[in-house]
Amino acid sequence: MNVFTEALPEFLGALGAAMAVGLATFIARKLRGTRPALMPPSGPPGDQSAPAARRFTLLETTQDNGGTVQITTTRPAGTVITYRSDDLIERFELTDIPLHDGSFAAEPVDRYR
Repeated sequence: MNVFTEALPEFLGALGAAMAVGLATFIARKLRGTRPALMPPSGPPGDQSAPAARRFTLLETTQDNGGTVQITTTRPAGTVITYRSDDLIERFELTDIPLHDGSFAAEPVDRYR
């Protein structure tokens, strides 16, 4: 019984450290997931220093629930962006092609090579 009582403080210390790391990881994930996206300030209509945010639909890409993937960005058409899903990294080129829902098309770059 003496071995157990001598090892108890070390065991409780390791358990407390593991719980502290788990709690810190949980809090960090919650904060990172709920942080609001930063949008650029919108200026007067003729001001080119503050580009307007546009919504793009990533063509032939769906979410887990079956809906289309849409992103909002201020980047101009012709820019290649990277989209990361759970197990896949793809590149898309932003275009000026309007879609029926008011968004613009983002075409996959590497999918058809």
